[in-house]
Amino acid sequence: MRKNDSALLEQGRRIHALHEIISRPDLNFDQQIDETLRLGCKILGTEVGKLGRQDPEHNISEFLNTIVLSDLPAKRGIQLPLDKTFCQVTFSSPETIAISHVAESDYRNHPAAAFLGMQSYIGCSINVHGKKFGTVNFSNKQPVAIPFTESDKDFVNLIGSWISVMMERQLEAIELKKAKESAEKANHAKSVFLANMSHEIRTPLTAIIGFADAVLDDEQTAEERSAALKIIHSSSNHLLNLINDVLDISKIESGELNIDKTDVDIRQLISEVESMISGHASQKGLTLSVEYNYPYPQKIATDALRLKQILLNLCNNAIKFTNHGSVKIIVKYNADKNVLDIMVKDTGIGLTSEQMGKIFTPFIQAESSISKNYGGTGLGLSLSRRLAEMLGGELNVSSKHGEGSVFTLTHKFNKKESDMFSLVTDANKGITKQATYEEQIPKLTGNILLADDSEMNQYLFEIYINKTGASVDMVENGELAVDCAQSKKYDLILMDMMMPVMSGIDAVKKIRTMNKTIPIVMLTASVTLKDKSECEEVGSTEYFTKPVDKNKFYLMLAKYLKSDK
Repeated sequence: MRKNDSALLEQGRRIHALHEIISRPDLNFDQQIDETLRLGCKILGTEVGKLGRQDPEHNISEFLNTIVLSDLPAKRGIQLPLDKTFCQVTFSSPETIAISHVAESDYRNHPAAAFLGMQSYIGCSINVHGKKFGTVNFSNKQPVAIPFTESDKDFVNLIGSWISVMMERQLEAIELKKAKESAEKANHAKSVFLANMSHEIRTPLTAIIGFADAVLDDEQTAEERSAALKIIHSSSNHLLNLINDVLDISKIESGELNIDKTDVDIRQLISEVESMISGHASQKGLTLSVEYNYPYPQKIATDALRLKQILLNLCNNAIKFTNHGSVKIIVKYNADKNVLDIMVKDTGIGLTSEQMGKIFTPFIQAESSISKNYGGTGLGLSLSRRLAEMLGGELNVSSKHGEGSVFTLTHKFNKKESDMFSLVTDANKGITKQATYEEQIPKLTGNILLADDSEMNQYLFEIYINKTGASVDMVENGELAVDCAQSKKYDLILMDMMMPVMSGIDAVKKIRTMNKTIPIVMLTASVTLKDKSECEEVGSTEYFTKPVDKNKFYLMLAKYLKSDK
């Protein structure tokens, strides 16, 4: 038999032996690597077989799987300086490295020769998903009896290729398992959220529908009707807040939520929050108080709407989870750090350390029993933290189970904002109660055109407008609105965005070709930045979101109509 034929036959036997190992169903991946290293040592005549991970950035060569057929100290987990091992040469080379006798090779002066004392070495690098991972190598304290051949190098390279492929599959399986677990966890959280949300929405809807039916009962007294209407109003606002929370989370995730900073009187804002939650606290028999630590800035540059939203969330949360005792709002300014801390402190049920770790996660409450016993969607605190971050601050919690919680909103300021500060140094600088249009409806003159396809909305807006003294014409689509705008002079047009026959967007386009100056306020239930931008692009003067706030609606009318004084 010729020499080449003999070499091919021997290589075939090696490949067959390797295939038998990697085909054994009774061995896991780790055990298959060990058996492969054992086979390599036997075939190549070495006493050490090793799979290692190399980290050039930190100069580390770490032993993973090792097979040692002598008393050499080569165990899993050992870390050596990479530059003092032959693995450095292998890791940086695209080819298999084979050194049959180190002392007689070009590597005799390599630091590994003295550091490890190995006299023979053969190895190749391993790539995982296109990136260098480590090496598989075989070595001896003595020169190998038979010098390494090209067939030996091919065999080691084959082992390296097999390990590379198997490691990629292992990593993919691990990532797939993680992704599956993450998806299952997310689906479970969202299922729980949807169940909670369904409950939270149906609860106020039950009150709205039930008490609306009661109001229609002719046998009800005036007092009963009044009480029913108050419950309908309260339940409607609760329902609107739930929907707004979901929409705000969605807008934050899509990057569509805008922050509009203005100079805000902090004491005025907190007073408004206090007046909005005092009734809720009183119903539960809780003491509600505000504590100001002087000095503090009279005005801060912030988004009043979003800051109030955070504080209302925190305060309502505190009241919800407090059955006895008090809820306190504490205001404290740290001049050294240039931050304003607004704390909401309660004497409620408190939180464990585990619960504190997940209460700011969307769709998740401290534990499932919380939603059963107290209600809620698990969105409020997550939304509040995200809003706090968008304001340039932080929202954190400290708590002890059974003893209450303290949520701290830290509002940070930059130097430019700090220059605007006027510090309140005593309690005498109180606030002045501002009259609202709910208390004093403006008396206005002018002609208004209202386009809205909902008869209920038409009726509602007609009631609001009639109270001001202004006159209103109503149509149910954009085409009729264009016709009216052509035939009659109006001081203000209120235009629904989505209507049959012709949309509000198309109607505004047509009206703007006839009249460039008439104020056109778009009324819409859409809340995305895209919708708002589209309204502005076609020439709308202002964008007003449904359901409308009555006070803001009157303010808007007063802006465009003449005052009748």
